[in-house]
Amino acid sequence: MAVDSRRPAGGPAPVQLLIVPYDSGHRGVRMGKGPEHLAGHGAAARLRAASHTVAEHPIEIDQAFPAEIASAFALQRAVAEHVGAAVATGWFPLLLAGNCNNAVGVAAGLAAAADERAPVGVVWLDAHGDFNTPETTTSGFLDGMALATLTGRCWRALAVSVPRFRPVPEDHVLLLGGRDLDEQERNALEGSPMLWVPDAHIREHGPAQALGPALDLLASRVELVYLHIDLDIHDPEYAPANPYAAPGGLDPSTVRQVVRLVAERLPLAAGTLAAYDPGCDTEDRMLTAALDLVELLAELAPGTTPT
Repeated sequence: MAVDSRRPAGGPAPVQLLIVPYDSGHRGVRMGKGPEHLAGHGAAARLRAASHTVAEHPIEIDQAFPAEIASAFALQRAVAEHVGAAVATGWFPLLLAGNCNNAVGVAAGLAAAADERAPVGVVWLDAHGDFNTPETTTSGFLDGMALATLTGRCWRALAVSVPRFRPVPEDHVLLLGGRDLDEQERNALEGSPMLWVPDAHIREHGPAQALGPALDLLASRVELVYLHIDLDIHDPEYAPANPYAAPGGLDPSTVRQVVRLVAERLPLAAGTLAAYDPGCDTEDRMLTAALDLVELLAELAPGTTPT
């Protein structure tokens, strides 16, 4: 892979901000407003002020009749193309996305540029498990199946329509959070080889103690990680992300500590911030937390040289 885990003397990593302003196939509504809200409130400017080279790329689809499932996989195909091109030319891909299911596109894009000797794992921060399938979901919300799709549990025929997509082995995934789960989803997680550290464990023991064993185990299996952050990992008392945010999450400082611990243990191949609905953030607390994370992810990205 074009990402080098050693930061070169040339300075901070160059970053491609990939902006995907869709929620459930609809552009610029609900959580689909979040990516452009972050971009419009200075995400790129903050990175440039920190001496990063930055390129912004909006990702759009042209569909006369938006449909959640078809639009989601069309977006994932576009995301895969952009992520693959970014990594192949030495940029760190940082996705600002409405929905978590764009992670399928990120994984496919990373696979397109991957070295088979450097397997890429996933660290997934989320209030939810996103581990439902069409057989277990009671909401029918495709985004509640994002991690199940990424690991090959469902939507297999559409997932393979994303070029180079390969399901991520479940034991190459670490879920951090998952405080709000359906009963069947919880049963699936508990029966999976996926690593899982609940929010409550992180709050009780602190990030370093809570995550250390899981990160050590993940590092024995993979050499790079894709860090996916659904912003509702934050407790809405501190920073409300979207209508689905549940109490019992983490405060922004703890989320940043978690991100640092992950990046210190395993080099980052790509990052995502997802599921921000500005309409729920009347005091701009999540806006501040999310922009801080944009800057932090860029700071922690392995040094690369764009070509």
